[in-house]
Amino acid sequence: MTDGSSVDRFLATVPSFARFGQILDPQLYAALPDDWVIGLADVVSSTQAIEAGHYKNVNMAGAAVIAAVSNALGNAPYPFVFGGDGASFALPSDRAAAARQALACTAAFVVEVYGLELRVAEVPVAAIRAAGFDIRVAALPPLATSTTRCFLAAASPGPRRG
Repeated sequence: MTDGSSVDRFLATVPSFARFGQILDPQLYAALPDDWVIGLADVVSSTQAIEAGHYKNVNMAGAAVIAAVSNALGNAPYPFVFGGDGASFALPSDRAAAARQALACTAAFVVEVYGLELRVAEVPVAAIRAAGFDIRVAALPPLATSTTRCFLAAASPGPRRG
């Protein structure tokens, strides 16, 4: 089981951008541990929903993912990114069950309240690497010292971490 201090130690090693313009520099990203998982959520047909005037509902559905996972984890820090019509996050595998339950409940909530389908998934980091890709994170500058951390993830083909 991953204890909170090991997660905190990992998050403390994650680089922070000095300038937003560095966001595309792959050298500023730290590799996620192999035993972590990536959680994903995406509003199905969000473009059509936005065109039909449901922009706020689409955004609320995406934001609800981060709120639900944060609540499920007791507000423990974790890397995440909000994408407007969805969200992605990374967690140690021992916290995945709580996040999976939060994703399932959020998907049901989004259908009931907003009439939108929220597609959700969880992918082990080890499976991403086994497919020949890597996934890395870095902190955004304004939030680097905040208790609520927001991270960017970059997946790219390349050599597998060994």
